[in-house]
Amino acid sequence: MDPLIIEPGKGIGTIELGMSRQEVEACIQEYTAKYRKPSYSKNYFEHVFMVKYDEDERVHFIEIPSSLKDFFTCSFRGMDVFNTKAEELVAKVDEISPYDRDDWEVGYMYMFPALGLSFWRPNIFKEEFLQEEWFLEMHPDIQEDEKKHLYFESVSIKK
Repeated sequence: MDPLIIEPGKGIGTIELGMSRQEVEACIQEYTAKYRKPSYSKNYFEHVFMVKYDEDERVHFIEIPSSLKDFFTCSFRGMDVFNTKAEELVAKVDEISPYDRDDWEVGYMYMFPALGLSFWRPNIFKEEFLQEEWFLEMHPDIQEDEKKHLYFESVSIKK
């Protein structure tokens, strides 16, 4: 599986901060040509790379979802961001640069302001929950769905 490198201050994969719309569209066309799977929409990569532009029409924000792990190993400094448990990933990145502990979304979102890097998940789920009665009483399909929240669902960078 190919790597998709997350580089705060620079970009994610071939999409870089500061690029024009046309440059981003060319990158997305390259991803589509190289990685598109028949079971996925023709416009899949257009929808999974969330790119926001500033007033000069230059990229200032890039976000990717965990669904890209079907195509790439999404990594930040050698850490697979979608296959490393959230608590472990936060602890490792926190050693590099502290996250904003005052953010009201801590647990769901971790922002590392000095890096311009954020991780997000829709629910907080911890390893110890696996042994709790309320969890064990759930249907196995629901348990599997809940376990997904041990990991982050998206990562973003911004200028």
